[in-house]
Amino acid sequence: MASKDPIVCHVCGFKNAFDATRCVSCGAKLEAVSADYSTEEEAARRNQQTGFELKWVAIAFVIYFVFQAIALAVLPAVIPAYDPFQNVWGILISSLTWFIGGIVVGYVSPGRTFLEPALAAVIATIPTISYLMWRTPGAPGDGFDPSIMAYTVGGLIGVMVSLFGAFLGEKVQGATRGHRAR
Repeated sequence: MASKDPIVCHVCGFKNAFDATRCVSCGAKLEAVSADYSTEEEAARRNQQTGFELKWVAIAFVIYFVFQAIALAVLPAVIPAYDPFQNVWGILISSLTWFIGGIVVGYVSPGRTFLEPALAAVIATIPTISYLMWRTPGAPGDGFDPSIMAYTVGGLIGVMVSLFGAFLGEKVQGATRGHRAR
């Protein structure tokens, strides 16, 4: 008896209709496979993204926004000696908040959702870079006047570390919630 469950493409992971013969996304030939995977197949699928949900992009963005607000607005107002707007500290602190936020989202999200925090970090770079450019003093002759390219590269580094943080959060989730750790 044929199952009415969608057939997941073994090449790209796209969920196709149960009666499809070729993947709609990549064109690979589909075969209805059983839900039981061999040990080798399970090991190969262990670190694959299981889906993509915009809800987790929004949640990650909110987490990043809260962490950024604390690190770049609240702490400088409360601690006078804390000044993240000198030199490259602002973008380094932002990258650290994206890393920690990625860990948090990777840990609390169900399944393997480590691409969503990276996309949220891409979106979060726009207001963060704008705010840092507005707050960082850059008078001629003071030795520090970063270009837009420097901020962009810093933002891209933040995106990469958020992806790594989310992957790490998924690993911590698997180890602490009784999932099989390999």
